[in-house]
Amino acid sequence: MKSYLESLLIALSMYSTLPVKCLNWNAKNLRHAMLFFPIVGLLCGGALWLVWTGCQLLDCSAFLFAVLAALVNVLITGGIHLDGFCDTADALYSRRPMEEKLRILKDPNCGPFAVFSVVLILLVQVAAYAQIYTTQTRWAVGLLTGGFWIARCLSGISVTRFPCTPTSSLAKTFGEHAGKYVGTGLMILTGLAMAVLVIFYQWMAVVSIFLSLLVFLGYYHMQKTQFGGVTGDLAGFFLVICETIWLLSYAMLGDVL
Repeated sequence: MKSYLESLLIALSMYSTLPVKCLNWNAKNLRHAMLFFPIVGLLCGGALWLVWTGCQLLDCSAFLFAVLAALVNVLITGGIHLDGFCDTADALYSRRPMEEKLRILKDPNCGPFAVFSVVLILLVQVAAYAQIYTTQTRWAVGLLTGGFWIARCLSGISVTRFPCTPTSSLAKTFGEHAGKYVGTGLMILTGLAMAVLVIFYQWMAVVSIFLSLLVFLGYYHMQKTQFGGVTGDLAGFFLVICETIWLLSYAMLGDVL
């Protein structure tokens, strides 16, 4: 039981800004850390609910809500996934050979592809949040939280099941030390979340889940052909894209479905 608690602390300290600390970063504790990664999605959903409630009480505009919603997600995660998104954008859009792309992934400098990519993705997220706030009720937070959860489950599955690149450090650390059934456990958590979402949100959940799985398939093909394996940056890139597609689908189809 203590090992699972320390695995939870590792996941929270790595993927959130909560002031938790685990001093025992050993193979035993790392083994199950990825199982607790989706819990950070619940924290993002809880923070989003607070922002929605506060903005309603203060009669804030949809635009202000949208900016705060995007901001609170970054504050909870520390921007770790956006960092991976930026690094991957620089490497992917450079159109260089695989070896050069892997080198760019490790480069701490921020290139022009990263800048315009992160600006565009945040603009899409803000616009989607504004549309959802305008057309939906607070009930929407549940579906969005499900998206945060599923995106992290799928990201964790890639880290534990996809081959890692030789230059990978973070993904290799968690992937190599993951327990034998961690990947299977994440698949079960994904399936349970999908079932609950379909029960409560019906066709909107079905469409969002379908699109997230399409993004996952595209991510699998991309990491394999463009980089020769997965890294922590690529897993973060997928997570940001998956969350954005989930938001965008709800913003565009929420009233229809």
